[in-house]
Amino acid sequence: MKFDSIKSRLLLMTLVCVIGMTMLVGSQHLFTQRLVVVHQQRDLLLRLGQDLLQLRRHEKDFLLRHQMDYYHRFNQRAGQFQLRLSQLKPLFESYNLSAEYSANLAQSMQNYQSLFNQLVKQQTKLGLTPNQGLLGSLAGIEQQLVEQVNTTNQIAPLHSLTQARLATRDFLLTRKPFFENQFTESLNALKQQSGYIQSTALQTRVAAYEHTFAQLSRAVSKMGETHNQGLRGQFRAQAHQMEANLKSIDDALQPLIQQQERQVRIYSISIALLTSIVLILLLIKSFATFHKAFSNFVMFFYRCKRQYQRIDTRQLGFAEFKSLAELANEMVESRRDMEQRLACANARLARERDPSLSGSSD
Repeated sequence: MKFDSIKSRLLLMTLVCVIGMTMLVGSQHLFTQRLVVVHQQRDLLLRLGQDLLQLRRHEKDFLLRHQMDYYHRFNQRAGQFQLRLSQLKPLFESYNLSAEYSANLAQSMQNYQSLFNQLVKQQTKLGLTPNQGLLGSLAGIEQQLVEQVNTTNQIAPLHSLTQARLATRDFLLTRKPFFENQFTESLNALKQQSGYIQSTALQTRVAAYEHTFAQLSRAVSKMGETHNQGLRGQFRAQAHQMEANLKSIDDALQPLIQQQERQVRIYSISIALLTSIVLILLLIKSFATFHKAFSNFVMFFYRCKRQYQRIDTRQLGFAEFKSLAELANEMVESRRDMEQRLACANARLARERDPSLSGSSD
């Protein structure tokens, strides 16, 4: 098909516009879908961060209130975290990201939950309330000791027992070894009293009291004297490790989002520029062709006032102008023939009116 007519040129420009817009819309749709997927995964990552914050909240609530309801909430939130993490894994496969990110996060979550379960188990052993676990046993033994010491009617054993009980309370509040030593000294002072030596039952109770306190001391030491020691310290460090893993995944997703956004801009601008350049070139060529053809027509009609001249159709770019040029050339030929016939007719009339002209012509 030759694009040598105005209609074909307009059709070509329309076709270029349609193709350009189709490519632009297609690329926008494709990359928008990719961006939507990436942003959905990042939103899922944000939800993982929210889940981690809720886990930390349930952790702290349990350590403060010692209620099993927060333990169940923790495990329920941990299940949601694992489910969302499994939804995040296909993203790493789709965009060739390292699988270590999800693997490290999954392992961190497993360790985090395991440490929390150990912490809950240890706290349950200590006692969720003052009447449960080792705390309840220690309180019961203390009550029995107070009753037995009162039966001796001696002030010194009661004073030593009171000092031991105060040391126990101070140790549970501060978790400092100083009060543990003070407890031992108070019991040693009690053992030196005559009432202790004479009472076998009291000796048995004191031994049970000392043994229970030793178990309590080991349990407290295992949990950690401060927030950065023992199980609590390991648990806190593991929580920070999970936060670092989440941040590393977010840092890995950020360049991916930026890359997709750059590709959207590059493809959109490239398609728009290419379509604009093609249209501009077609418009310039069409304008030049139209201007040249119009100029030829103007010169043709200007010269036709003085002389008969045919217009060269090869100098006209559009088929419509060529058709007009052919009609104009036919008009010129028809006018020339008419003038020639008119000249011949005038000559015959002149000869008929003046016979001398015909005789002289003979």
